[in-house]
Amino acid sequence: MALSEWSIADFMQACYLCLTALSIVVTAFVGIWVVNTVQRNINKESTLKDHFAKELITLRSDARLLIEKFTSDQLSAEEIKRTHYSIQVRMKDLLNLLNGKYGIDKQYLKAYRSNIPKILEEDASYKGGFGNENKVKLSTETKQKLYTLSRDNDHVFNEILLKIYG
Repeated sequence: MALSEWSIADFMQACYLCLTALSIVVTAFVGIWVVNTVQRNINKESTLKDHFAKELITLRSDARLLIEKFTSDQLSAEEIKRTHYSIQVRMKDLLNLLNGKYGIDKQYLKAYRSNIPKILEEDASYKGGFGNENKVKLSTETKQKLYTLSRDNDHVFNEILLKIYG
């Protein structure tokens, strides 16, 4: 059948078949684009969560090491203050980001940020250790308070991880 012999019905049917084929191609393209976009966003979110989790786990290890260093009489008063300040800043920065991204309360880890200085400031060796490079020998009571603080608050890191991935 030549093109000149086509009836209007034949022409409409051919147009319908072409439009159907074009619709299938466009739908497939849109489907592939949506899947790729969604997958890329899921990968970005997963990577971000994994990054925050890694930072949090590192911070937990550093907090444990911090308590260990404080209680093993290895640091001077200035080193204690400087080391705690460094970890305190990292905690605050991480919690600010977690709050902005996941709505996680900034008060998490407050025990490490606020209570450690309070415990240390009650210790005479620590207070008297400024101005010299001698290692501070914290009292048994101060060490016990630091151990208790660590033991009672270590779970908070896991709670934050659950909120990140929850």
